[in-house]
Amino acid sequence: MSLKLEFVSELPDPAAFEALMREYYGVMIDKLVAAGGPRHDGSDMARDTMAHLDDLLPPDGRMLLATEPDGTLVGCGVIRKIRADAGELKRMYVRPRAQGEGLGRQLFEMRIAEARAMGCTSLYADTVKGNTAMLSMYEKFGFTYIPRYPENANGPELEPYLVYLEHHLS
Repeated sequence: MSLKLEFVSELPDPAAFEALMREYYGVMIDKLVAAGGPRHDGSDMARDTMAHLDDLLPPDGRMLLATEPDGTLVGCGVIRKIRADAGELKRMYVRPRAQGEGLGRQLFEMRIAEARAMGCTSLYADTVKGNTAMLSMYEKFGFTYIPRYPENANGPELEPYLVYLEHHLS
């Protein structure tokens, strides 16, 4: 599968991105519930993401999109700047039909390189407890487990169900 991966300064198709976010939140909410957490409304969460796109696009954020040759959106990953020297990796998702081809790894690696280019010396992330695929990726890239960081985008009420990570960029 030949995919185009690019950081964008604006969404080429906001409706397609919102649909992708509904899928992403559907998957993550199921993982959160499996970890004992509350069930949220994925459509509401996707609308909230759309309402706060300024945090995810330049100048302070970066959004990486993966599209098929016909323009169909199949994956994404975001960097949200949380301090002058630090970013937070958010909303990495690969649609099932594009999984197993290394796209997740590419999204991960490209965001780390972009964080360096943005002047970040530290990266932070969170994921749901039991999200073994993401935890494995973070561990492979040298992230370490930490307590909840103050700038975390999720409310403290989710702390019992999440894992927090940090990576110092060289």
